[in-house]
Amino acid sequence: MKKLSSLILKVLSILTVIAQVFCGIAAVSVIFANVAVFFVSGEAATELKKYVLQPTNLSKGMLELSGLNALLILVSIMFALYALRKIINNIAQNDFFVEANVVNMKLMMGSVGIFILGNVFSMIFFSYGNGRNLSSVFSNSWGQVGSYLILLAIIYMLYLVFKYGFELQHDSDTVI
Repeated sequence: MKKLSSLILKVLSILTVIAQVFCGIAAVSVIFANVAVFFVSGEAATELKKYVLQPTNLSKGMLELSGLNALLILVSIMFALYALRKIINNIAQNDFFVEANVVNMKLMMGSVGIFILGNVFSMIFFSYGNGRNLSSVFSNSWGQVGSYLILLAIIYMLYLVFKYGFELQHDSDTVI
């Protein structure tokens, strides 16, 4: 059973690294697209207006804000994955109730909170632009935000467990 747990934790750690790499590539792409919008001119500007701005009633500035919001979402996901990987690695080393896990749970909680705010802003941008969703990655519905809030509540509960466990472990270590 211990070997199976170790294997699962290693696979999860590797998957978080892969997800971070994909989010990093997406973040670089978003940055490139945001910068490119500033330099669009001529026929490319006409195409941008025709296919992106007019059907959604977005201005170029609103498109830039949407891009920055997408970057915020991707960076928050990267931080959450980083914290999760650190926790997984600590658990793989049998370091359950250590201060690092409590700190990483706080980081994950904050990152997921920023992710939720980014998605709310995204819904506002899409509603401003007549609801045309430019991406199918997130459903952009209030029901989805409710699911994210439940995820945040679960992370908060896990944070409390790690914090309490750390305090008990610290008390136990100082008594001996």
